Amino acid sequence: MIRRVVVAVVALLCAVPAVAAPRVLLFHRATGFVHDSIPTSVAALNRLARERGLEPVTSDDPAVFDKAMDYAAIVLVSTTTDPKRAESEWFVGPRRDALQRYVEGGGGVVAIHAAADSHYNWPWYAKMIGGRFAQHPPGTPEAEVVRSAERHPAIDALPDRFRIPDEWYGFRDLSTDLDSLLTFDPQSIGASDVNPKPLAWAHRVGRGRVFYTGLGHRKENWADPRLLTHVGGALDWAAGRAKAPAMVVIDEASTRVAEAPPHGKIGTGTAWRITDRVPGRTMEFRRRTLDKGAAIGLHPIDHDEVYQVVAGQGEVTSDGVTQRVGAGTTVYLYSGATVGIAQRGSKPLTLTVAYPLAAPVR
Repeated sequence: MIRRVVVAVVALLCAVPAVAAPRVLLFHRATGFVHDSIPTSVAALNRLARERGLEPVTSDDPAVFDKAMDYAAIVLVSTTTDPKRAESEWFVGPRRDALQRYVEGGGGVVAIHAAADSHYNWPWYAKMIGGRFAQHPPGTPEAEVVRSAERHPAIDALPDRFRIPDEWYGFRDLSTDLDSLLTFDPQSIGASDVNPKPLAWAHRVGRGRVFYTGLGHRKENWADPRLLTHVGGALDWAAGRAKAPAMVVIDEASTRVAEAPPHGKIGTGTAWRITDRVPGRTMEFRRRTLDKGAAIGLHPIDHDEVYQVVAGQGEVTSDGVTQRVGAGTTVYLYSGATVGIAQRGSKPLTLTVAYPLAAPVR
């Protein structure tokens, strides 16, 4: 009897379907300059994906983007097009819409080296990557690479400085919202310029996560643990699998920006976007100052929200009910309400705002 029960339990366990691993697309189409490192890099990326419990899907067929939403992350492996031939571009028509929906809806992209040398007839593509390839000096000299951020999965295991040979891109049309991760010293390759040059960065595009690195030109580098660690960490981040740090300590002064109040841009103000760069966060926490006459306009909320007044006077409205508030008061607002707050009196209104997010930000 016991044996029959054991056999039945084993059979039941075997019948439970395995949970499918998240898929990552390794896309390597090149219709401009074709890098001879692509096969080596794709093989290395396959190994990196499997080591992370991801299922790699390798393709150079643009039709895969018809189902872009199937992927936890998309890796663009030196995916060049010819800047002189618009017909060399494969993101056209509905496939442009598919990629844009994927990224802005929360997808992750890892762009390698010559992915910046692509789709010159699509401005959004350059915005997504963070910039466009401009030029590079001849050869693949060894340069000094410098970390330019304290933390990011793509650089956490890298030394502060290291030297590596590669092809060193210069860029144009760089976005202003990039989080610089690595730079290189142009003087280390014989240039006269003393200013560090961008090499790797990350940024948000809508709800999506986009990482770019200029490294990866040489096939020999795809056996270098530093490049593998760099790209592997980026893949973790793009796929939303990066481990959160023990804590994040934020210098609030560095988060201060002059910014019109949201929901109508009524008047002027200042925002301290305190949690914007906290990885994996599930809530938003900000401080705002509304100058005289400014207001956060009426808007519906789909979560509970808290306003804590730090200084000044104001009026909070929720579903048509208005209440005067001042320093030392806190307002709890409920999901489903239409809410707003306006400055009143002679002094600016300063408040903190906190609310949960629909999904963790990676």
